[in-house]
Amino acid sequence: MTGLTKARRIACACAISAASVAAIAAPSSASAACGSGTDIHGSGSSLQANAQVKYWGENFNKICTSEGKTNEQTSYTSTSSGKGLAAWRSGSAGKIAEFYKGFGPDVTTGENAFIGTDLAPNAGQESEILAGAAASVLTFPTLQAAVALPIHLPKACTEATTGKGKTIKHRLAVQSKTIEEIFRGEIKTWKEFIEKEDTVGKNFDKLVGAGCEETAPISLVVRKEGSGTTNILKKYLDQLVPKGEKIKFGNGERTWAESAERNENEEWPEEAHLIKEEKGSGVTSGVAATEGSIGYANVNEVRENTHFVPPPTGTGGASTPTFWPEVQLNGTKAGGKYIDPATNGEVDAAESANCNAVDYISATGEKYPPASVESLWTGTTASIKETKAYPICGFTYDLAVTKYSLVPGVTEPTSAAEVETVKNYYTYILSASGQKTDLAKTDFAGLPEGTKGKNDVLAIAQKGLEKIGF
Repeated sequence: MTGLTKARRIACACAISAASVAAIAAPSSASAACGSGTDIHGSGSSLQANAQVKYWGENFNKICTSEGKTNEQTSYTSTSSGKGLAAWRSGSAGKIAEFYKGFGPDVTTGENAFIGTDLAPNAGQESEILAGAAASVLTFPTLQAAVALPIHLPKACTEATTGKGKTIKHRLAVQSKTIEEIFRGEIKTWKEFIEKEDTVGKNFDKLVGAGCEETAPISLVVRKEGSGTTNILKKYLDQLVPKGEKIKFGNGERTWAESAERNENEEWPEEAHLIKEEKGSGVTSGVAATEGSIGYANVNEVRENTHFVPPPTGTGGASTPTFWPEVQLNGTKAGGKYIDPATNGEVDAAESANCNAVDYISATGEKYPPASVESLWTGTTASIKETKAYPICGFTYDLAVTKYSLVPGVTEPTSAAEVETVKNYYTYILSASGQKTDLAKTDFAGLPEGTKGKNDVLAIAQKGLEKIGF
């Protein structure tokens, strides 16, 4: 994408064509098109980077080419959910000079016509985005993602096994409570990990290999920056402890959920064996490079790393030191069944995130699903009482505004033509092509459609398209 010149952008903001105004005012249609919009650039969530660049963005731009457009219509820079929100938040608490760029399409200056985030903005963050403007932030759910837990066994451990009776799995199947205690820092070594699984879960877990260093400490590979993937994981962990229980962090005590919602949610209870990496791909690479480590990342990113999938292209998976585990269903009960984050398991082929039967709830007590894209989605999380789908699932979101032109603090306001492209692009993302065709066999999952209108998140998002305006 080439950036528009300053003069052209100012002209666009001041002289709006009748066609552009009509397109913005019109209700959303079933099919997406470029219309007369100009190029846009977005940034933020690394979890949805592949969806934005490889799937939605590439295919939307092909539609634009077929309509005679010569440039890319949309492009995206993967940073993180926290940095994405910072790019729009103009308040004294939210404005970070390194990241705050305001609105606009110019990739060379880092400006953003839209934001991708797995951290749905809370009321305070929305206020910082709007800076007093008579407008609303629009939070569009766009897809479901499953957070896998890549594992690299300690030195000289050639594989792990889990089994009951005659059933042996050649990788771990991990209890939910064990996961919480690992990330809390109560389980510090691999020996403690295996002992906890056997005494409570009765999984009969074993680490295999001559000289296997079971007493080695567990290194946690976590996100260096504010992250929506961290938010999804911490909301899951919050449900595994008594309601309201405070966790001791370095600078105070708070619940897992409160930590998840902090502007920069990179804090953890134990810092001794933390390795911090940028983006989900960085976490996955960090685990692959570190014996005795555990991390967390979108299964789409983990499966792309050849260390965690079997041959012919990979070197990991079952019966190796590097794999992702199955996770316990119905995390409030010991033992039970276990499930993979992907519908086809740990194989060398992408399929779908195992999220389609998830029972989502609001962790903050509001009604689920929220009434509209103008509502707050911050409390939305997968229930740990899940019995059919992977429990560490979550939505990722794209942001827009009802009246872009009213938002202050922007030196070169977004033009009506650019807003039209945002609307057309979001219409594509939420179409059958964007939700089903583009996301097929990508390790993502489309939005829940519900039955008879109940919990129909896709319908809520589609209805919100008509609210986007200049």
